[in-house]
Amino acid sequence: MSLSLVGRLLIAPALLVASSATAPAWASSTLDIKTVANSCANCHGPDGRSTTIIPSLAGRPEAALLEQLRAFASDTPPAGTTIMSRLVKGYQDADLEALARHFSEISSTPRSVAEGR
Repeated sequence: MSLSLVGRLLIAPALLVASSATAPAWASSTLDIKTVANSCANCHGPDGRSTTIIPSLAGRPEAALLEQLRAFASDTPPAGTTIMSRLVKGYQDADLEALARHFSEISSTPRSVAEGR
């Protein structure tokens, strides 16, 4: 990592906190949860709708998602955990809550499929 990138990574959280007054009402953390959730698409599919053996996140109960995120973030993640324990490190509990809420509010069926398109 270049020093300039490290500097930007250190400054970014302060900027996010400073701009939290403009955060959407659903966000309880200082992160832009939609941006963070987009990175989940790499494995869990767009909007958390997986088309592979990796579990879908969309439409799952918020409490279940939050329980799993907290388990991944714990000092003793579930057996067989692959990359999730590394991905959630550094997130605050409010961030995990916001991610769980975000995915629980997405329909498990894409609108085009539900409309018969």
